[in-house]
Amino acid sequence: MKKLTLILLLSFTLLAKTYPALFAQLGTPLFEEVKNFQTLKKSTHFTTEYSLINDYIALTSQAIKHGLALDKKEVKDIKIYLKELRQLQKLHDSIEQAYKHKLYKSINDKNSSAFYSITSTPLPFVIADARLKKSVVKFYQTHKEKKIAYLETLKKDYKLDESSYALLDAMFKTRQKDLQAKTRKHLNAFNPDPFRKRPVEVVMVKVKGGYDLYLENHAFYDVSIKFKAPKQVNLSSSEKLPYVGSFSAQTRTKFLSFTIDDRSKAISLQTRYSTQIGRVNPSYEGSYIYALPYKRGKSYILTQGFNGKYTHKGQSAYALDFKMNIGTPIHAMRDGIVVAVESKNTEHGYSKAFMNKANHIVIQHNDGTMAMYAHLKPNGVKVKLGQEVRKYQFIGLSGNTGFSSGPHLHVHISAIRSFQSGSSSVAFKFKTKRGVISKPLDKSAYVCR
Repeated sequence: MKKLTLILLLSFTLLAKTYPALFAQLGTPLFEEVKNFQTLKKSTHFTTEYSLINDYIALTSQAIKHGLALDKKEVKDIKIYLKELRQLQKLHDSIEQAYKHKLYKSINDKNSSAFYSITSTPLPFVIADARLKKSVVKFYQTHKEKKIAYLETLKKDYKLDESSYALLDAMFKTRQKDLQAKTRKHLNAFNPDPFRKRPVEVVMVKVKGGYDLYLENHAFYDVSIKFKAPKQVNLSSSEKLPYVGSFSAQTRTKFLSFTIDDRSKAISLQTRYSTQIGRVNPSYEGSYIYALPYKRGKSYILTQGFNGKYTHKGQSAYALDFKMNIGTPIHAMRDGIVVAVESKNTEHGYSKAFMNKANHIVIQHNDGTMAMYAHLKPNGVKVKLGQEVRKYQFIGLSGNTGFSSGPHLHVHISAIRSFQSGSSSVAFKFKTKRGVISKPLDKSAYVCR
């Protein structure tokens, strides 16, 4: 045991000498990028960024020196170190933007020589950018002049992105596709029933001179709809088709009318609509600071963070997995309304067969985003549908159900940027004892504040 302790202390000492411990979440990723940027200097494609890269390298060396001095308490002025980190981030963003621009240009120009030259320096933000990664993989598959280990890895990573879409869809399984509007002679009283098999319906009512269409949303969550009329003869629509709109929970709303053009002629109308949970293009508050999903003062290790190499890909890229024993209390990260729950599942496994077996809680926030808390234990949901919850409030117990390799809690914040792309996770910040974290690191422990 003494030998093991000595090895651990030695490893920590060596690590501490490499990079400052202070603000490691902010500094370390920036410091580690120096080697990649030094390689970029050798490329003829980045001659215009030469001075920018030199500034980055010089400032990194200076920031590390100041940070290590602060660790040893040799200096007191922390503001200088923080200013250097902010300047480093700005330089990093400029270099990243230039790299992406040149890579996109090589793809658009179908310049495979430039493409292979630029990708010979595999920078981590390519993997983190889903759109860029897709473009790179597609170009590589089409212009595969040689087998590149990095690009082969990126291709496998992209395939994992695709499978993550199925995982997110399984969690939000209330999606309805290509349904016909239901025809009624007149409107009945609207009595919301969130437990019905089809929570969202489009009702078409015959009126003088045409038809009025209503969306009935019985659910506790907001809903978005895409409505189209594949066959429309002798009828004019009050809205441009296909129509896309969003509607509040437990409401009935008239959203469109069809008017008969010529009453002496026959009419024909065929409708189709699809729905999704949530609002399209919510103006979600990216600056909002969330709480961690557990009790204040408690600390848990993040086993997989944003753009994790296992399941946090594509639409699920901005998710967090915390290692937790079964039965650990889970707390709300933000105020909201409970819009979906599942607690009866008992199975788990690391295969697609278990993707829709996760017990979970979904909470909708006032900006249209939704928080998913997944893999809860059987009967581990301690809130009810439609219940209003507050930030830090106890809501359930962690578990190991669904697509899971071991006991943990999965959380993410989702939004619908467009109806076609559907619901996807979005980046978010959370408050910890060490400050606000926007780029969480795997294997780090975070204390909830």
